[in-house]
Amino acid sequence: MKSKLRIIVVLFFWVLAVMAQGQETNQTTGAKGLTKFNRQIVDAHEQRYGMSCIPMSIELVLKLLGRVPSDYYELQRAWKEKADGNFRNFNGKTIKGVTFHQQFDLDRNSQFPLAKLFITIDQELKAGRFVIISLASASGWHMYVIYDEDAKGDFLAVSKTGSKTIEARKVRSTIRKMQGTDIMTYELKS
Repeated sequence: MKSKLRIIVVLFFWVLAVMAQGQETNQTTGAKGLTKFNRQIVDAHEQRYGMSCIPMSIELVLKLLGRVPSDYYELQRAWKEKADGNFRNFNGKTIKGVTFHQQFDLDRNSQFPLAKLFITIDQELKAGRFVIISLASASGWHMYVIYDEDAKGDFLAVSKTGSKTIEARKVRSTIRKMQGTDIMTYELKS
């Protein structure tokens, strides 16, 4: 009888832990739920090459939109270790019915229109669309997908390094310190 009770107690706490995991993202981040963000899709995705963060982020958006299957890595396979690429490589390209647009391809300095950039990101999120963003990292730049805002209005962004999921914190202040950055937005074709 004690072993059955022990099993029931263990199962009870396991169920509570699983339920807490499902709620953890919104509770810890205070996410507003502006997009159809699915952490399982993000966690299953990979950055396959050291220099493929641009196509990796586009593949991630395509997966989050349900336009490609989880095993879709065609963009990264074509890109491999391309070191001289940027968002321009995908500007105006339609992939699986999604047309990508580079925005704010400007010099990063004190004249950068930060307010306009933040308004654009806010508008995209409120329309339910993800935004791909270039953020400074230890190795130079890394691409993230902004998927929501927290309760204080800061952006929530996620990326991959290999199979590891990483989060960007304090995105607005990071962009301010960088004195601007470029983004990729998209529109859906049928």
